Amino acid sequence: MIKGLNSLKNISFRGLLTAGILGSTLMMSSCLDDFDGPDATPAAYITIYQGSPDAPAMDIYANANKVNNYPLNYSELLAYSPFYIGDRTFKFSSFNSTTSLLEKDFTLEQDVIYSMYVMDEVENLDAILVEDEWKEPVADSAQVRLVHLSPDTEEVYLEIEEIEEAITPSVAFGSPSGFQEIIADIYTVHIKSVETGETLLTAEDIDLKGNRVYTFVMRGLGTTLESNKKRDLQLITNYINYN
Repeated sequence: MIKGLNSLKNISFRGLLTAGILGSTLMMSSCLDDFDGPDATPAAYITIYQGSPDAPAMDIYANANKVNNYPLNYSELLAYSPFYIGDRTFKFSSFNSTTSLLEKDFTLEQDVIYSMYVMDEVENLDAILVEDEWKEPVADSAQVRLVHLSPDTEEVYLEIEEIEEAITPSVAFGSPSGFQEIIADIYTVHIKSVETGETLLTAEDIDLKGNRVYTFVMRGLGTTLESNKKRDLQLITNYINYN
């Protein structure tokens, strides 16, 4: 499994740094001002996704360092970028405000790649840090996982209509599945309730290309009528193998 930058020496960093989201992507300001590469300064890499449906646009800080150039809105993410290792306090505040919505401590290990997910409704705002571990992608297959960020939705699993077995096991709110390898193709994707088997979300004509690592994010609320906050499925590209 590819766990960190030491394991990625034979893989293009361009694939990690240019991986984006289907929709708006905000570039991150560097948290290592003099960072020239993986050998210059010990670092971890993090992408940050804003998954709180009713939170305001955010500024994010790692200790005293602001990490975004533009306000981070719901369903947007900051691309992978280097961070100093060790114990770091992440602060999430309203854009252009000094008032903190959430402060949470995480320990960042050298050469490890992470995804951070801001989650839950703003009154219960939280964040999780997940190690991103995948196999080296190859041309005829993709790797996919599911992250559950819908606060009022039960445990779910991801099913692909054209594949007999479920792609993920049961995934609870605030949790990710592991990455699973599948043949690159165009698929119909279902998110189903573990308890009832009911299909909660369906996404058709999803083109999962080879040499890529993807995350499906289930976000939003199942009980709202607001279209911009409804439960939905979003596809993020974590990594592209350009070799």
